[in-house]
Amino acid sequence: MLKTCLTALLPGMLLAASPAAAQLAPSVKAIVEAAARTGDAAKIDAVVGIAKETNKGAEGEIDAIVAAIAAEQAAAREAKLADAGLLDNWSGQGELGASLATGNSDTKTFAAGLALQKDGLNVRHKLNAAADIQKSNGITSQERILAGYQLDWKFSDRAYAFGRFEYERNRQAGINRRFVESVGIGYKLIDSPAVKWSVEGGPALRQTRFVDYSENSFAVRGGSNFLWKLSDSTDFTNDTALFIEGSGSLTNTTALTARIFGALSARVAFNITWEEEPPIGLEKIDTLTRFTLVYAF
Repeated sequence: MLKTCLTALLPGMLLAASPAAAQLAPSVKAIVEAAARTGDAAKIDAVVGIAKETNKGAEGEIDAIVAAIAAEQAAAREAKLADAGLLDNWSGQGELGASLATGNSDTKTFAAGLALQKDGLNVRHKLNAAADIQKSNGITSQERILAGYQLDWKFSDRAYAFGRFEYERNRQAGINRRFVESVGIGYKLIDSPAVKWSVEGGPALRQTRFVDYSENSFAVRGGSNFLWKLSDSTDFTNDTALFIEGSGSLTNTTALTARIFGALSARVAFNITWEEEPPIGLEKIDTLTRFTLVYAF
């Protein structure tokens, strides 16, 4: 589509501009402005490249037009963020999956998740929750619940400090309940349209009630959040949280999300959890594969 658009525009641009001209013709200026306002980097680069090639001597004016519009849009975004109320500018995803088996066995499974984010001028709010529950013949055979809230203070476009609170319940790992409070520093190692990768770390306090004993501990928390847009409709993600202490733990979730239509997608995710010192009789490693429908808003 972009190639067709440029092919149609090129004759007009060639006729409207003289190689020796130092000032853009109004028609060429309008085309450059229109491209700059789309915010599409590929389209801007293509249009600006042709405009400079066909309007020698006006390169500075072309760059000034693009820079002015970019500054105008950035100022508008900052003003919108500064004026946002408590319930404004939230975005995120909700996911849901379930199954039911009857007859020789009576098995019900339920999976749900929610991830919300609000970007402000200087702070960023993150909310997440997930639940996986399975009942077989009236007995709960699986129960995993995780919820968290994180507040980021932005130092720059890439660096931030964070404070985070988490609640966890995982019967398979022998955890009746666990609370975690952590603070630290985060940094976006990669922040491109196709790939985003941020890491963070800092001290944490954990209060855990296992099935047979309780433990309060100090830990070092490390986190990694990776997103790779394989295409316009398919995302690959990998999220990791690691706690290093007397009895450390790790949680890693890898997911592939493919858009079905509109805001609705299908997701397959694989989760692995590791507890260094689980209660007696339990394995250190648990895994969970989940299939859900995801709605983005």
